Order: sequence, then structure tokens, then C-alpha cells
Amino acid sequence: MIELTNVKKSFDGKPLFQGLNLKIERGEFVVFSGPSGCGKTTLLNMIGALEPFQGGSIRVAGMDVTKRKNQLRYYSDVVGFVFQNFVLIEDKTVRQNLELVRPKSRTNVSIEKALELVKLGDRLDSKVHTLSGGEQQRVALARLLIKKCDLILADEPTGSLDRQNAKTVMDILKILHKYGKTIILVTHDEEIKKAGDRVIEL
Repeated sequence: MIELTNVKKSFDGKPLFQGLNLKIERGEFVVFSGPSGCGKTTLLNMIGALEPFQGGSIRVAGMDVTKRKNQLRYYSDVVGFVFQNFVLIEDKTVRQNLELVRPKSRTNVSIEKALELVKLGDRLDSKVHTLSGGEQQRVALARLLIKKCDLILADEPTGSLDRQNAKTVMDILKILHKYGKTIILVTHDEEIKKAGDRVIEL
């Protein structure tokens, strides 16, 4: 599903990746791990077409993600993101946040069903700022049940959570994986790494 060919990335003239080649199959759960500064998040963002690179190519589901003509379809139908800071609008309700997913980009999973699956069925009309960090991350995951996406890019999704909430978030990611999603997860947590089918050390 994902193919990186001879990818080069530098910061301020200092190479981070030189001739990087990588293939990830459809339906895999892959973990990027390694010490701080090794490029885990940068690589994830490059695959997500959020960050440029200096050479080579990245193709996802047959599309060159660097081509502007492909990016609208890529963002609307192929890729979904889970960030450490949740990316929710705090003064809006859970329902209002989930309604921001464009109708053309939605699956047949309803908002109510998605919240049931992440065990937040009773928080539909709660303002996001009243939720705990763990609950906010579960809303972000509910968004991925509603949004069309074959690929989920998760950047340290448990990084700011306690162990119990981290386990809940990982359980939901496993559900998404069972739905057939390809998942790439960035983490340095040895316990979280065990969830992956494959760990790539950077």
C-alpha cells in the first residue's frame, strides 16, 4: 500500500534520511520507533503529505502523495491522522466536532455508533473542554470510524495519557485495524510497540 523509493530528507543541510526505501503492505500495523530526533514523526508526516522532502518518491495506494492533484483525494478518502494533542475544537461539543467530517468523506458508521464503539455514547453533547485527555483522544479515534480512510497515521497517540487511558486508546486502534485499516504508529513506549505486526527502528 505504501512505497518509499530512494527518499532523501535534510534539515539545514544535515541529512536525516539518505536513499530510504520502505514498503508497507495493506492491512499491516507498523510501529516506527527509535530515540528522540531520529526522524519518526518526520517520516510519518512525509507519508501523510504534511512535510516536504528533497528527493525520491512516496506512493500510497498508487498515488504520488507529493502531487497537488492527488492530495485532495488523499486527505478526503485515504488517510486519517491521530495526533498527541487530539486536534479538536474545545469550545464545541463532541457531536459538533464529529460533524466537521465532510459528508462526501464519511463512511456508513454513524456518529452515535462511533461513540458507542469508543465507549463515549453518553458524551455526545458534552463540550470537548469538559472531557479528560483520554476521552478527547477517543473522540479523535471516533472521527476515524466516521471518516473514510484506509490508512491511519498515529503520532504518539498515547504520549500524554496515563497507562489505563493508553490501553483504552490502543484497544480502539486494534479495533480499527480489524476493520482493515493500515496503521502506522510512532512511539518510544516499549509496551505500546508490542501492538504492531512489525517494528521499524529508526
